[in-house]
Amino acid sequence: MKVFAHNFNPHSNSGPNKFTRSLFEQLIKKQGFSFTSQDESDVEFCLIQQTVMKKKPMILRLDGIYFNSEQDYEKQNAPIKFAYDNADAVVFQSNFNKSLTERWFGEHPNSHVVHNAYFGEKVKDENFKKTFGSREIWSCASSWRPHKRLIENVKYYLNCAPDNSVFIVAGTGYSEEEKKEIQNLISQNKLYQEKNRQVYLVGNLDYHLLRQLYDASSTFVHLAYLDHCPNVVVDAYAHGCQIVCSNSGGTQEIGEGFKVVLEKGSPWDFSPIELYNPPEISLNRKISFAGENDAKERAKNCLRKYEEIFRSLI
Repeated sequence: MKVFAHNFNPHSNSGPNKFTRSLFEQLIKKQGFSFTSQDESDVEFCLIQQTVMKKKPMILRLDGIYFNSEQDYEKQNAPIKFAYDNADAVVFQSNFNKSLTERWFGEHPNSHVVHNAYFGEKVKDENFKKTFGSREIWSCASSWRPHKRLIENVKYYLNCAPDNSVFIVAGTGYSEEEKKEIQNLISQNKLYQEKNRQVYLVGNLDYHLLRQLYDASSTFVHLAYLDHCPNVVVDAYAHGCQIVCSNSGGTQEIGEGFKVVLEKGSPWDFSPIELYNPPEISLNRKISFAGENDAKERAKNCLRKYEEIFRSLI
């Protein structure tokens, strides 16, 4: 099957591009797919929004929509809505993502929920356990913005991690104020000092090293507010991490046995919201959540569902 791709950069390591690259590596290798020009294609694949007018049946894979009331969300959503209305099939990455988008854009006649999956082999750690020896490693990773809740991630670690452990924070984007607040939390937390807990801000890690971090970690913390289906959680879960996440958004749908930390206040009603001013979270209130299935089965199901959707259009 010949595919023309809209808005896909195979050299980018952003979440949507990285997932799409991995997906098509599998489709090309196992199912005979190939990329081609628009005129020669059988079907078109659109990542979030179109780059040109479509000529062939088109699948739209959505990453989410804009709803931050402090931004011009109507302008931001306009090209996504255009692609949504043009698409012959739409793939949502979580049930939360589907509910949100349909609330704003209306129902699509041919929509599918396909959770993100990890298609690679587990990458074995060659660095972190050598550095930290027998100490238990917890981690988190993101392109940090206020709704990703870096401070709450650190607070959760300080309150809940075992003695003689470390918390490795990967990624950049956090503010100087957040960095100072983390330093204050560390200096003021007697339990942290007594129990020998340490926090390391390590900046951006390349993808291979990031997967080594997942392999070395017992626990991955992702308390982000209203996240859709974060690939960092998908990858960490596939490497065997215990996942701690918020019950808002679609993160809790990813896998089985997550520790789900409860939001305070009423559930979100899908109306515009100050995304970068998230509500407080109840760090000591947790439930268990049974997700879709194990990581390997989800990868098989994800690949099968995408192939079925592609073939159904031709």
